[in-house]
Amino acid sequence: MSKSIYTATERAARCVLTLEQAVYQACKTRRGALGQIAEVYGVNYNTLALQVNPNRTCHTLAPETIELVLEHTQSPRIMDAICAAHGNAGWFLLPDDNNQCDEMVDIALLGQKFADLNSTSLDAYADKVIEPDEYASMQKDGHALISHIQTILKNAERNMERHNDR
Repeated sequence: MSKSIYTATERAARCVLTLEQAVYQACKTRRGALGQIAEVYGVNYNTLALQVNPNRTCHTLAPETIELVLEHTQSPRIMDAICAAHGNAGWFLLPDDNNQCDEMVDIALLGQKFADLNSTSLDAYADKVIEPDEYASMQKDGHALISHIQTILKNAERNMERHNDR
């Protein structure tokens, strides 16, 4: 797999993107998202479209724009990109307080996420050369695994607090 290059669509689905690419994908994945963001937050649609387009240099992507897009789309790609840019950070969504999770399903999903990372890593190391797309794919699977572990721990903490009233 080492010499293959992902298409833009495959890269968006399988890899951790740059922040600019992640914001662009978040706006373009769901039809009409850019227009909804412009309408809800009262920003100019054309300016917003130019700011989120990574191929345009006439407008820069301001932190406020990233915040608007993240708030509206709740895109995990943006969070992945921010953590990757930091280099030593991770993120996870806190489960809802009223979430009655099935711990066995969570643990089974943890095994699946580990298997995904294992498979991606084995494919990448098959020829002893890690390509940038392969590394980005490994990074995305690794972040998903860590995120799921944090979710399981948070659910376990809530269960402990609920059943150990002292």
